[in-house]
Amino acid sequence: MAPDRDGQEPEACGIDHDTEPDGRAPAETPAPAGGPDLAATTTATGEPRVDAALRMLGELDGLPVTEHPQVFERVHGQLVEVLGELHAGADQPARGG
Repeated sequence: MAPDRDGQEPEACGIDHDTEPDGRAPAETPAPAGGPDLAATTTATGEPRVDAALRMLGELDGLPVTEHPQVFERVHGQLVEVLGELHAGADQPARGG
């Protein structure tokens, strides 16, 4: 096994890198039990479409992990759309009176 940053072999420093601190294998680590409600903890951004995209992340708790990528893709697509519009608006010269 390759030495770590300090030049010691991992087992020489007394750390078992293949288990959690309580001795369980990482695959046995339980999922967090119902974290905070994202909708309740997210501060409004002032942009309704961004707020709607962030609320979509709240759907993740009720979905199997295999369906998470589709939610992330929808959120990403919506945020890219909004940012693209904002960027295009920033390129417009300011119109004075």
